[in-house]
Amino acid sequence: QADPSPSPPPTRRRSSPHASDVSSQDDAYDGGAAADDSTQGAGSSHEQMVKKLVRLALASEYSRQPIRRMDITTKVIAPNTGRQFKTIFEQANNQLRSTFGCQMTELPQKEKVTVTQKRAAQRSQTQSTLSSSTKSYIVTSTIPPALRTPAILPPPSVPTSASESAYTGLYTFILSLIYLSPGHTIPESRLEKHLKRMNADNYVLSGEKTEKVLKRMEKEGYIVKVRERDGGGEESVDYVVGPRGKAEVGERGVAGAGARRRSARGKQSTPKSRAAPRRGRGALVEEEAEGDEDDEEEEDGQEEDEDEEDE
Repeated sequence: QADPSPSPPPTRRRSSPHASDVSSQDDAYDGGAAADDSTQGAGSSHEQMVKKLVRLALASEYSRQPIRRMDITTKVIAPNTGRQFKTIFEQANNQLRSTFGCQMTELPQKEKVTVTQKRAAQRSQTQSTLSSSTKSYIVTSTIPPALRTPAILPPPSVPTSASESAYTGLYTFILSLIYLSPGHTIPESRLEKHLKRMNADNYVLSGEKTEKVLKRMEKEGYIVKVRERDGGGEESVDYVVGPRGKAEVGERGVAGAGARRRSARGKQSTPKSRAAPRRGRGALVEEEAEGDEDDEEEEDGQEEDEDEEDE
């Protein structure tokens, strides 16, 4: 008998994945993609807030208005993003330094003291300082002082370069007077006296009234007007340095302006002193020439007289 044919080996049927397994894998993939999207969205939102703060800083400095933390919170930082003020502020400052050569600097505390209190503090040489933050900032330059020349840093052209240069020179001059006054306080009468000597007691800056320009300086924080009444009811008005004046100019700026003025005056006086002898020698030469001409005329007259006598 023939042997029966061998039976084929048993085949294993591939088991198809369970529906629950497939759904769990899909959910895991969708979850990872959503996490990536949320991370990218958070990064782009953070960058947008940094750019907004940079634009806000430049726009505020254009109008010489302080950058308040409340404005940053309401106009820059998105709601429900947590406490990101410090991080966004530092990154915005880094962009300002690297791109525009400036940074946001906190304004100092405004002096809320009368003239009497300042004089009393000056006598005792102790004045209480408020350590609380002002939560207000302005944009200051980070360019080295040696490069802060009109050729590198020209004045703003809005409204005109001439008016901005005149305004900058005027508030720098007034701040210098205040810093050089006793107690960093100058009476209104003395300020008017100095302005009168400069022919700026009534009108300055292309026809603007001096009073209007001083109010503008007060509004922008360069100076502070302090009023005080004494025991007899008489009112005294003084000016002190404002927060922006301290942060933007300060004592260093006043000292630097004075040094540059003395240097320019020395350069102008040196050629004049050297030129004086030349002018003197020129005058002597002219006098000698005139004397020679007079001598020649006298000699000609004497020769004519001698000829007449001979005839």
